[in-house]
Amino acid sequence: MGNEYETGSTCLYSTAVADTNGVVVNCQELATVCVQLSGTMTNATVYFEGTVNDTNWIGVLGWNRTTGVKALTATAVGLYVIDVTALSQFRARLDWTEGSVTAYAKGTSLPTTTLVTAA
Repeated sequence: MGNEYETGSTCLYSTAVADTNGVVVNCQELATVCVQLSGTMTNATVYFEGTVNDTNWIGVLGWNRTTGVKALTATAVGLYVIDVTALSQFRARLDWTEGSVTAYAKGTSLPTTTLVTAA
């Protein structure tokens, strides 16, 4: 494949028990970000959001690698793949009520379609 670029794993928030925007992922040179959610997530929603102007955040689809479902939010632990092509930044904003949530992200220059269709 050649010329792939990957970021290291970045902690967006750890054992969060309150609303948070979390750490922002710089999307320069990235096409895809994978987010791993863990914890109890008893009553919490993670919103996948991107921006091109670094001010206005808009919902972006996350693909659940376990169920194959695409959604703007996640309410369960798991791995979620997000297409961040042409975004300047990405975040996984947490709307928390109960439980705890930890989120890690890792980015790659490989497009989402390559990751989904790879044998």
